[in-house]
Amino acid sequence: MPSTPIDAQFDLALVSPFLLQTLAEVASDKGVSSERLCLGLGFTVEELQDPAQRISYRQAVSMIQRALEALPERGLGLWVGAHNVLGTLGLLGHVLSLCKTLRDAFEVGRRFQHTTGGMTVCHLLEGPEESFIEVECRLPYADIQIFAVEEFFASVLVYNRALIGSAFQPLRFEFTHAAPSYEAEYRRLLGPELRFGCLHNRMVIASQWLDLQLPSHQPVALRQALNLLEAESASVQQKMGLLETVERAILRDLPLGCPIDKVAAGLNMSSRTLRRRLSEHGMTFDALLEQVRRARATSLLNNPDMPIERIAEALGYSDVRGFRRAFKRWTGRSPSACRDDVVASAQSA
Repeated sequence: MPSTPIDAQFDLALVSPFLLQTLAEVASDKGVSSERLCLGLGFTVEELQDPAQRISYRQAVSMIQRALEALPERGLGLWVGAHNVLGTLGLLGHVLSLCKTLRDAFEVGRRFQHTTGGMTVCHLLEGPEESFIEVECRLPYADIQIFAVEEFFASVLVYNRALIGSAFQPLRFEFTHAAPSYEAEYRRLLGPELRFGCLHNRMVIASQWLDLQLPSHQPVALRQALNLLEAESASVQQKMGLLETVERAILRDLPLGCPIDKVAAGLNMSSRTLRRRLSEHGMTFDALLEQVRRARATSLLNNPDMPIERIAEALGYSDVRGFRRAFKRWTGRSPSACRDDVVASAQSA
């Protein structure tokens, strides 16, 4: 695995075991030994049952990639997401069920997404008729990105139906990657309205759903549960909250080149203060910018029809040569070579 600017964060033990616990159950149901998936990673299947357990992104990636190798091209991320229930989220799931509206539930989910063990960053973009739940995987591995996006959307669909009923149905799903060989599994679990090769990964819903009052809303119980959730996540929330806020700001401004002054101003601080706060957490702005660019590049390269020039523009590079040099520095390979591997893998499936 090549050295990258994300290595320091990659080794932090911040991931809760919820996702990997479900992955182990799904793999076992499909005849894959969950014990072997964990072998040599520093934790056991039994330890994944402990909600206090924390795992690094590196360990989580290794386990997921082992499972993908054992169950290739079959929709493992979709299966894991569809296997979840609100209880899978622990205390967060309880808090979501007590929220007043779906909009409130999305906001709570965004604030505490680091407690779920997921590998994505999500946010809600509201519009008058349509609203978008947009998600990005922060890890620069094509197979992990597709798995994480599949798992996220299949999970969100399950959670929303648990909160407001089986009538909930998104208008459509959009994915940056090309249609996989198991597209039928997408249609079975997500529905027929699918678009691949898009600029963003997002679930599109009718905005009217956001104001629907949830039937299990309890204001007093919600305040009590939120206090417990905030205390439970306090040890990692400050660090992850800052990093994720900066990452979202970078992603938003990426096509514009993403100068630190603009990102800092959007966070109501000076660029000097932003650099200092990141330094307190062992990170730099340039390292986060590289991380976001690399992950976004990996995601867009999953679409074989998107020109390299358009990807460079979406990443904020003034010319394609700058993007090619950066990608070669990150991976040791050219963007075209990595895309060829994606195409070859899809054709051999």
